[in-house]
Amino acid sequence: MRWQVHPAKENPAKTLLSGTFIVVFLILIALVYNLYWALLGFIFLISSLHSYYFPTTYEITEDELIIKTVFSKQRRKLNEFKKFYIGKNGILLSPFIRRTFLNNFRGVFLLLPKERDEIVKFIKDKFKEKNE
Repeated sequence: MRWQVHPAKENPAKTLLSGTFIVVFLILIALVYNLYWALLGFIFLISSLHSYYFPTTYEITEDELIIKTVFSKQRRKLNEFKKFYIGKNGILLSPFIRRTFLNNFRGVFLLLPKERDEIVKFIKDKFKEKNE
C-alpha cells in the first residue's frame, strides 16, 4: 500500500497565512539584523516545517515501512511495531505493547489523507496478521 500526503496543498488557507507570516518575519529579521540571519532563519523554518510544506510518501510492503520526504528516506521493519493508535490526523505505530510516554519518541506517526478508510483497514489487517 502506498499513499502521499501534502498538508500544504490540502489546507490552502493555512498555507497562505503561515507563508505570509514567515515572509514578514524574515523581512523583519533582515531589516533589523541582516540578510545572513534572515537566511539562517529561513533554513531553520523550512527544515522544521518540511513535513507540512513538502509531500511525504508512505509505503507499506509485506515486511517494511518506507517513508520518503524531500530530505530523507526512512526504512523500518514492521515487526518492530507492536501496537497502533488511530488519531485525528494519522496513525501512530508504537514499538510498545501498551501506551507509554515514549510512544511519541520511539514510534512512527503516519499522516493520513482525507480518504483514510482503506489505509486504516489495511494497517488493522496487517497487525491482525502479525498477532495471529
